[in-house]
Amino acid sequence: MSSEKLQLTFQKFAELLDTRFSKDVFTKEDSIRYTFFYATCLELGLGPEDIILESVHPNIEGAEIDMLIPENKDYPELVFEFKYDVKRSSTSARTAKAGHLFADIFRLFLYKKEHQKSKCFLIYVTSLEQANYLSKKENRLNDFFNLPAGQTLQINSDYVKNHADTFVNAAKAYGIHVCKILSCLNTDLENSHYVRIYEIQII
Repeated sequence: MSSEKLQLTFQKFAELLDTRFSKDVFTKEDSIRYTFFYATCLELGLGPEDIILESVHPNIEGAEIDMLIPENKDYPELVFEFKYDVKRSSTSARTAKAGHLFADIFRLFLYKKEHQKSKCFLIYVTSLEQANYLSKKENRLNDFFNLPAGQTLQINSDYVKNHADTFVNAAKAYGIHVCKILSCLNTDLENSHYVRIYEIQII
């Protein structure tokens, strides 16, 4: 599978979300996940039987992988984690929410570390409140949230610990690791929503 086909999948996903949010349809994280599932089937020519949801994470006891597409002759194994931050769905502080994002990055890193041929992605959708928090210079996360498509950012202990204790405590749920993220999609959507897709890479 070419990276171009995967990029078309990401773009289709953003288009579908844009339509959904423009119509002000009630949305929770499952809706985000199934929209991506649909985009994947459309663009990669897959059937529902080709996709595994909520499989066991082999490196973290009790954890699951949101979505996995097994390797075949056309593409490597593809692994996806989803996060949807919206004010009404959570009472978590914005700082803690940001830390949980990095915990998800490290969850994916731990999988990637043991399955280096696999491609691992974080699919992140958020509304205006958290987008504003992540974009503020004083919160030191603008380089992450607004990382231009095609560019990379190194994540390590120094990066994580350069934030409030609430952030660090949430981020280190699976340990703090050295990795690199590649921005695959950075798109602003209708109705003050935003979608970001990052590939987690080994350094």
